[in-house]
Amino acid sequence: MALRTRAEGLLKELILLRSAKEDDARPMVDHVTGILDGLGLGHKLYGSEDRPAIFARSGKGGVVLSGHLDTVPIGNGWSKEQGEVVGGRMFGRGAADMKAGCVAILLAAEELVGIDVPFSVCLTLDEEISMDGAQAVAHAHELADAPAVVVAEPSDFDIVVREKGLIQFAVRTTGRSAHASMPQLGDSAITKMLCMLRGLDELQKTPDNPVEDLTICIDTIHGGTQVNVIPDSCEVEIDSRFPTDMTGDDVVGMVKERLGGAEYEVEVLHLLEPVETDPSLPAIGALREIIGGDSSVLGVPYATEMVMLKHDNSKLMVCGPGEPTQAHVVDESVDIDQVVRAVGVYTEYCRRMAGQG
Repeated sequence: MALRTRAEGLLKELILLRSAKEDDARPMVDHVTGILDGLGLGHKLYGSEDRPAIFARSGKGGVVLSGHLDTVPIGNGWSKEQGEVVGGRMFGRGAADMKAGCVAILLAAEELVGIDVPFSVCLTLDEEISMDGAQAVAHAHELADAPAVVVAEPSDFDIVVREKGLIQFAVRTTGRSAHASMPQLGDSAITKMLCMLRGLDELQKTPDNPVEDLTICIDTIHGGTQVNVIPDSCEVEIDSRFPTDMTGDDVVGMVKERLGGAEYEVEVLHLLEPVETDPSLPAIGALREIIGGDSSVLGVPYATEMVMLKHDNSKLMVCGPGEPTQAHVVDESVDIDQVVRAVGVYTEYCRRMAGQG
């Protein structure tokens, strides 16, 4: 069967196996482990039983090809069916982010087994939630002997070597409830919050350089119980992406400084520190040579599992099929020819890094 036909078929299979947070991950785990077992690789599961990371190895000391099989929810407003193909592009949640990359990994694995090139596969199911699976694989030292780790997130075949840090935190205010007709008896937690948040206006400005500049976004707000009751609690959730010369503590400190002296509580919900790979490494140069002159080495404003894997290997990069701008959007899609191209890129890179190219 032609590689393009196989890539299209497998991508549709993975898209139709829903894998958002609210979905049962077991059918996806069973399907993918069945493919790996069929190649004679066997597999190990790390992390949680509900959403495990799948790790498989062929030989010793090969490149690790890494991806995630989970997605964000499908959402509303789609004009295309899940798995529909139009003009050479397949539509569906996860088409670009990043089931296309996972398909390329699985098909490259088949090629590599056939030519006896060492490699490993790491596929997770909680990247959009916690990244605990990738962290568990790193803690098990499964990546330590790899000459490189390639995360197959959509990059349009650019090579990502630098990612900003991520911190998400909640700010809470409290007050005193009362009947809305007698506000003098109450103390509005929402009013307190609104006054405080004005101090963050400067930090929320649109960045001149999204890859380098600090960004802060207030993304949720909850407060009050009913329109005729003075609210006694309010909470906002804030997302910040920060450059490599900052830490999560730096961000929280800047926010607290601007919130002023009002009474409030801050809770860090999620923290990923920045990650950066030396772009002059031979492992980066080899991949760029294989891709060709249309590939750039760059940084991005978002986080991937690269940050979790850095504790076990420093030769990390992101490079995969699909456009990054397709992630999480309505009518998400990927060019199937890019998936086929990625199979060849990954196969040749594993050969090259094993000294067989």
